[in-house]
Amino acid sequence: MKFGLCLPYMKEGLTRKDYLAWFKHIDQGPFISLSCGERIHGPTYDMRILLAAAAATTENVEINTTLYVLPMHNAVRAAKEIATLDVISGGRLTVTVGYGG
Repeated sequence: MKFGLCLPYMKEGLTRKDYLAWFKHIDQGPFISLSCGERIHGPTYDMRILLAAAAATTENVEINTTLYVLPMHNAVRAAKEIATLDVISGGRLTVTVGYGG
């Protein structure tokens, strides 16, 4: 059985130090992936920035979007962001797209 972990991106008060600790622990296993979704309400952080930070500071885990809400973004810009994140992750990116809740 394989397990992934979703980052706590909808919780107020988390700091850089908190996220770096999450990335380190997730990358050490037993998890195979870390993920983050996209929300526009509540105390949320930007999915793309969190995943970029995770991709840059991990080596082993897959990087996943739990939902990239495409209608919220310019198509060319989204394609460029996704391609850049794939490069930063070293090809460990998996993208799930949708139109929202």
